[in-house]
Amino acid sequence: ACVDQTSENTCQTNADLGGDRVETCLFGKLRDRKDIAAVFSTLSEQALEEAIEYLTDPIHGSPAQGRTIEGIVTIHVDDVYLTGSSAFKKVVDALRKDFRVGHEDVNDAMFVGQHIQWKDKGKPTGHIEVDQNVKIEELHEVNFDHSKADNISCTPDQHHQYRSVLGMVNWLQSRTQFQACYQFSRNASAAANPTLGDCRSLNKLVKKIRAGFDGENIKLCFWPVTGTPRLVGYPDAAYQNNADKSSQRAQCVFIASERRKDVTSPVGSLVDYVSKKIKKACPSTTVAELHAFHKCFGTCMMLRGLWMDMTAQALDIHMRTDANNLVTTARTTHLPEQEETIHMIQMMRHEACSGDIQDLAHVVTKNMLADCLTKSSAPPDALIKAVNTGLLPD
Repeated sequence: ACVDQTSENTCQTNADLGGDRVETCLFGKLRDRKDIAAVFSTLSEQALEEAIEYLTDPIHGSPAQGRTIEGIVTIHVDDVYLTGSSAFKKVVDALRKDFRVGHEDVNDAMFVGQHIQWKDKGKPTGHIEVDQNVKIEELHEVNFDHSKADNISCTPDQHHQYRSVLGMVNWLQSRTQFQACYQFSRNASAAANPTLGDCRSLNKLVKKIRAGFDGENIKLCFWPVTGTPRLVGYPDAAYQNNADKSSQRAQCVFIASERRKDVTSPVGSLVDYVSKKIKKACPSTTVAELHAFHKCFGTCMMLRGLWMDMTAQALDIHMRTDANNLVTTARTTHLPEQEETIHMIQMMRHEACSGDIQDLAHVVTKNMLADCLTKSSAPPDALIKAVNTGLLPD
């Protein structure tokens, strides 16, 4: 826990700790700093505009471009998480001198309520696990009279309990309990004026989280990838599937191993997931799927820039959808009949043809890992298995 003011010595020692452009609490130590001030002074106005556009690109504009990353620091209030090479030890030693450290752990640590462990380090089965078992044990249900009907509105005290439990579930589902995303989204939609039926639904979600999978609490597992990594995005949507006839979108994004012809199920780690109600009007399944697709691609672009800043690696983006019509439409010049989909499909075609999406392909529904985040009828077994084993099916 860092609680003291930094000294001049630390500022000099960490002069090349660069803050990330997307995440303001994430820093990377860069080597071989480039001085671009002299370059800008010699540019013409037109060349300067081109240079600015080039530098704002997620990849070419990264301060890590052409450099080596020695370590990464991420902070949250007074919690600090560090990782890096042996050369990064100098920075860690300097931080110990100039900050008062209350507690320090290595390879088995708590960070913002998340238990992070390096399992089987040095072995083929080695990976990093993140769990929130302590917070799961603290989960409790909303207390109310179960003999009353579902349509009865909550009392002020029950409403307060509902929002309190919902907040606890929110912290879990946004960090490790990915299987709870969809149901949390539906319960959150009722937070303004919940009924006893909503309380029953929220309590059911609490029981599912506490029950876990095969008797164990669900956790995130991060597996080592081989070759040049890539981002694999799984967007999905359910058209008017919610009780209020609204549509739901979801996505899962993995960092996966380099694509190889002899590997059908590559190693991958879940790095982003979300399930949300689509607030805009969706006249068809295609529009809902397109909306989910663009949202997922936008997340992949953000993660691509974040990964570049932290590792100096430019990742390819591969998109996998179970909406085969999106894949076939992207490969044709057919103009869609629905006016509201023309610009969305043109955007998808542009990204696929420009190279921003390096690969767009169809997967069968059973291998659509985001399917369970769009509807309650889809079991989360496939997604949980992919996270636990690190293998992305087919």
